[in-house]
Amino acid sequence: MTWLSVKEAANLLGITDSAVKKAIAKSKYEYRHVKGIGRGGKVLQISLESLPANAQARYHGQAPKPKDILQYTGKQREEADYKARIVEDYWLSALPPEEFVVRFNAENPPEDAITKAKLFRWQRKYKEGGVAALIDQRGGSARGEDSIPEEAWDMFYNLYMTQQKRSIKLCYDVVSQNFSNIPSVSSFERKIRKVPYSALVLYREGEKAFNDRCLPSMERSKLAIESNSIWFSDHHTCDVFVKSADGKRIMRPWLTVFFDARSNKVVSHLLRDAAPNATAVKQCFRLGVEENGLPDEIYFDNGKDYRSKSFSKDYPQSLVNQIGINCIYATKYHGQAKTVERFFGTFESRFGKRFDTYTGKDAKERPECMRVSNSEILTIAPTLEEFQALLADYIREYNQTPSNGIDMNGKCPNEVYYENLKTKRVIRDLVALRLLCGNTTERTVHKNGVSLMNNNYYGSELAKHVGEKVYVIYDPADIDKVSVFDMENRALCIAYAKIRSAFRGTSEEDYIKATKEKKKARAAARLYRPTRNLGIHEIIARNQANEHDFSEPCSANAVEQLMPHAMQNAKTLKATDSLVSSRRIREEDSLTATLLEIYQKEA
Repeated sequence: MTWLSVKEAANLLGITDSAVKKAIAKSKYEYRHVKGIGRGGKVLQISLESLPANAQARYHGQAPKPKDILQYTGKQREEADYKARIVEDYWLSALPPEEFVVRFNAENPPEDAITKAKLFRWQRKYKEGGVAALIDQRGGSARGEDSIPEEAWDMFYNLYMTQQKRSIKLCYDVVSQNFSNIPSVSSFERKIRKVPYSALVLYREGEKAFNDRCLPSMERSKLAIESNSIWFSDHHTCDVFVKSADGKRIMRPWLTVFFDARSNKVVSHLLRDAAPNATAVKQCFRLGVEENGLPDEIYFDNGKDYRSKSFSKDYPQSLVNQIGINCIYATKYHGQAKTVERFFGTFESRFGKRFDTYTGKDAKERPECMRVSNSEILTIAPTLEEFQALLADYIREYNQTPSNGIDMNGKCPNEVYYENLKTKRVIRDLVALRLLCGNTTERTVHKNGVSLMNNNYYGSELAKHVGEKVYVIYDPADIDKVSVFDMENRALCIAYAKIRSAFRGTSEEDYIKATKEKKKARAAARLYRPTRNLGIHEIIARNQANEHDFSEPCSANAVEQLMPHAMQNAKTLKATDSLVSSRRIREEDSLTATLLEIYQKEA
């Protein structure tokens, strides 16, 4: 016969040591006392052969050991212990099962009532597997184990891990319609909590949220760069409602900023009541250059307004090619690559929340007092002009506020900016700068000049280029005139919008002006009159006698010549603009003077 200690018997039975002793007290197992270290110098031993068959099988390695109760949740263990105590109380009571059930139900609340069948079921499980066998797994599984069928979990997981952000309950309801043998929803909740946070963010919120919140951001030192080495730029929808320009509706204005990387200084800003585009970016850039000079590089977002041909190295008329600066684009979907993102957070915290119409970034963060109709908000909203004036004051305040940011050493952006500004590159000719920052398009010259936005623009120099393609550059803020360049990027002239005469009631001045334009066009064409007729045989003979090398000469140091070339173009355009302006003044002096001038020229 094999004798076991109390602890060994308890492990095989899956019950506590005290439960084994209680069973022995009722002579449930064969036992003996032997000499040893214990109470009274004796040690209790239990006969293996008197234990249930499954416990003996476990001893001989023929059956798995009962599950460790610690792998279950606290609530599951408490319920199992409660059931075990009821079974042990039944054993100690020595009452018939019917009487024990009646007494138990009388002494306990109705919701804890038991039946004879339930008592026998608990007793059987307790005898076979101890307390662990009494664990209720209908609403969940043991920790580390999975009672959810693999196919059911696969369907649930594919429903849940999408950017539709379906709730656990919704996914569970769909799965339960297809699988009848699944545990409760809490089991799915416990298992989904084991999915890594980064995976939940990536598949439920998208790659940008994953990059921003889960990927480590690069720590960058700014000590190695100077002011104006790199400018960042980005757009932001202000979290404040303001009145539109016409005062009839509320809107959230768009803010475009350029931001010096070394000093965190806002070098320029532009507020608009419309969505940003490439024009807004160039206008904001021009404001920054006029006040702070040119940067060496600009660091842009991946939005289409920043990806336009205005900033493309492959487009000869692009802004970056004209002024010789480099353009870098941020890592796609990774806003942390641009430190200007942090400025917008500070901007809303320190400026946006000053307004009664602060609305938060989305509906979830919208203050309760702003959950009213648009007409009510309109009565308290500041005008766009008022918001703009206060914004300018805040930008000045921000640039003068000490900062504890990286490499700022407690100094304000302005102080750091001027301390690290070694060289200031400037464009002194503001006409050239406006041209560089204007909108560019290609057009073909026709007899009435070039067409743009349903208008014809004419300049006398264009008569020589009818049928040719040209670049047309215009300032969106002043579309009465445009600058025209040939495809070699040489300035031709400034062309003015042609004023259309009325269908009836055309004045004599209109005819005189039209006559002058026709004369100039005719004279321009006559400049290219051939000196003599040349026969086809003469051409063939000349080509055989003279062979020429038509390879294009390489322009040396083209990048350095970009700025002087732009300046020369500005001078050319300014000269043609002055000439046209003086002629316009003379034409408007008097009709008699204009007619006299024409007659004198013809004589």
